[in-house]
Amino acid sequence: MTNPIKYIFLSTVVSYSDFASGLDLFVSQTGSDQANGLSANLEQAGGNGPFQTIERAQQAIRTLKTDRKFTEPVTIHIQSGTYTLSNTLYFDERDSGTPSKKIHWLGENGPVLISGGITLQNCKHEISTIWSCKTENTGLDNIKYNAATRKHGNIPGFDLFVGQQRLTLARWPNTDWAHIKTPHDKQTTFSSFEKLPEINKNDLNNAQAHIFSGNDWFDEYIGISSIEQGQITLATKVKYPLASGRRYYLQNIQSELDSPGEWFYDQPNNTIKFIPPNNSTQNLITAAKLKNLAIIKNVNNIDFSNLTFSHSTDIAITINDSNHITIDHFEFSHTGAKAIEAKNSNNLVFSNSHVYDTGEGGIYISGGNRNTLESGNNIVHNNHIHDFGNILMTYTPAIEIAGVGARITHNLVEQSPGGGILINGNDHLIEKNEIHNVCEQASDCGAIYSGRDWTYRGNVIKNNSIHDLSGYGLKNVDIANNIINYVRPSNVKGVYLDDGASGFTVIGNILNYAGYAAIFLGGGRDNYIENNVILTESFGLWIDNRWPDYKWSENKKSLTTMPYRNRTWSNKYPKLSEPMHNETWPEGNNLQRNIIVSTNAKNSAFRYILPKNSNYFNQNLVWGDLGQINVDYIILDENTRHNSATWQGWVEKGLENNSVFADPCLKITGNQVSFCPQSPVSNINFKPLPTDIGIIK
Repeated sequence: MTNPIKYIFLSTVVSYSDFASGLDLFVSQTGSDQANGLSANLEQAGGNGPFQTIERAQQAIRTLKTDRKFTEPVTIHIQSGTYTLSNTLYFDERDSGTPSKKIHWLGENGPVLISGGITLQNCKHEISTIWSCKTENTGLDNIKYNAATRKHGNIPGFDLFVGQQRLTLARWPNTDWAHIKTPHDKQTTFSSFEKLPEINKNDLNNAQAHIFSGNDWFDEYIGISSIEQGQITLATKVKYPLASGRRYYLQNIQSELDSPGEWFYDQPNNTIKFIPPNNSTQNLITAAKLKNLAIIKNVNNIDFSNLTFSHSTDIAITINDSNHITIDHFEFSHTGAKAIEAKNSNNLVFSNSHVYDTGEGGIYISGGNRNTLESGNNIVHNNHIHDFGNILMTYTPAIEIAGVGARITHNLVEQSPGGGILINGNDHLIEKNEIHNVCEQASDCGAIYSGRDWTYRGNVIKNNSIHDLSGYGLKNVDIANNIINYVRPSNVKGVYLDDGASGFTVIGNILNYAGYAAIFLGGGRDNYIENNVILTESFGLWIDNRWPDYKWSENKKSLTTMPYRNRTWSNKYPKLSEPMHNETWPEGNNLQRNIIVSTNAKNSAFRYILPKNSNYFNQNLVWGDLGQINVDYIILDENTRHNSATWQGWVEKGLENNSVFADPCLKITGNQVSFCPQSPVSNINFKPLPTDIGIIK
C-alpha cells in the first residue's frame, strides 16, 4: 500500500499480536484452488500450498465450521499482488468468528490490491490525440448507471482510469463552469449565459447536466431533454428553483471529446474513446466494473488489514447488522461512491487507512440505539481522507456518523469540494482531527456540520484543528450588464451548528482562518463553547435566531420522534425536557474562556442575535490585531440593535462578564498553539491545548 500511516497500538484497535497463534491459511496469485491452503508456497507434488482466490479461502473456513473443526483463531495471509474480482465478495454469518476465535484477513509481503475493475487491452491510437479501446466481451455494456435522488440521466455506469487518474466524461466547458442566464420556468428550462456549442441531437440522448440550480450548497445530475436556440431543457425537475448566475456544465457528449483527461463510451460500437492525461498512455487503462467489492452482513468478530480496495462503480464496502469488525491499514481509491458504508452495526473500527478519489464521501457509519441511548461504540481513527466527492460534491463528507456514541479521532481530512465531518445522533466524540481546505466548491458549508434537530445532544467537538477554509460562491449577478461574479472566500464555517443544533460541547479547538464564521450557532440551545482559540479575518463567533420564515415545525417534528421525557433521556439531557421560554430564540448557550483574535479592523468579529437573558458570556479574551474590534448585535427581548458596535459598547450591554480586551500574544504553528510568557491567558483560566492534534504517523 502507499499509505504512509504507521500502525498505532490502542486497546480499541486490533493488534497483530492477537493473531500470533491459531490456524494459518494462505492465498497467492501463484497458488491453486485445488491446494490445501496451508503454506505460502506451492509444492510441485501433493496438495500443500496456497489457494489462488479469496473466495476459496472463504469456503475453506466455512467448511471448517460445517465439519466442526473451527476450534482456534484463523488468519488468512493474502500474498502481494492484484486480485481482480469477477463477483462481489459476500460475507455473512458463516464467515463470523467468535470473541476468542477471531478470523483475520491479512495482506502481507507487499501491496495487496483487490480490484473491481478490468484492464482494457485492445487499445490503439485512433486520430489526432484520441485513443480507442474495443469493449466486446468485457461486460461493460451490462453495467447500468447508479441512478439516485441526485443522479439522473443515461451516462455510462462505470468510470475510466488511466493509471491513478480518474478521467472526466467529455464535457462542455472543458474546465470550470457555465452559468444560467435566465430561467424560463422554475425547474427545467433556462438559457445559457455562455454561448452553447453546436451539439448533434443524437448526442443529447445521453447528455447530462451537473448543476447547482439555485444555491451553492446542493448539486445534482440531470439528463438533457433538448438544447435549442441557446436554451436547455432538463429531462427531470431540479430540487431547488433555477436562478440566474447559478453553475452547471454538460457532460457525456461525444462531440466535446477534445481535451486531455476526457473520455466517451460509444456503446453501439463497443468502443471507449479517450484522450490520455498529458497525452500519455504508459499507464494501465482500467474500467471500474463491480458495483461493490465486498458486502458484509450479519457478521461478527472478523478483521481485515493491509488491503487495498479499488475500482468500484458504487460503494466499495457495505456493512450491515454486524458487530466487532476491524478494517485497519487499508487503502480505498477510485470508487463511484463512498469507500465504506456501515449501517446498524456496532463495535466497528476503521483505522490507520488512506481514502482518496471517491465519487462521493469517505466513511459512513451508524450504530447504537437512539431510543435507549445505547452506544454503538464505533471508532474512526487515524485515517487520511482527501480528494473525495469527485462526483457528488456536496453532502458527501469525509466522515458521516449517525446513531449513538461514535468516536472520530486523529483523522486528517483535506482537499474536497464539500464538507468534512457530518454529525447525526447523540453522544459522539469528534476529537483531535485536522480539517483544512474543504468546501472548496461550496458555500453555506461546514468543516464540521450538524443541525436541524433539537434532540442531537451530548455531542462533543474537542481539540480539533480547523484551518484554511475559503469556500466558493456567487457574490452578485447582473444579467443586463453581463456580470456573474463568483468569489472565494465565501460563506463557509469551521464548526457549523445549523438550524437549531443544541446540546453540543465545542471545547479546546484551534480555528485558524476557518472561514466566514469560525463557530456558528444557528438558533441552537444549550451549547457550550469553551476554551477555543480563534484567529479570523471575518466572524469568530456567530449566534442567530434563524430567519423569520424558518420552519421550526421540522425541529418540533423530530422532537416528537424521540422519547425525550423518559427517565434515560431526561437524566442525560435534563434541559431538553424543560419548557422553552421562546422556541425560536437561541437560549441557554454558554461561551466562556475563548480566545478570539481578529485581523480585520474594518469588519465586525462577532454577530449575536439573541435574548439578553439565559445566554452566558464569561472570561473571553478578545483582541484586534489592527485596532478596535467590533460587534454586530440584536438583543431580542429588548428589541435593540447595533451594527459595528465597539467592543466596549457591547460589554456595556451587560451580557459579557469578566472578559478581557488584550493581546493574547499567541502563535499557531501547525496544529499547536503557544503563548509568550507575558500573555494574559491566565486571567481567563484558559486551559492548555494538547500537542498531539492530527494524524499520528
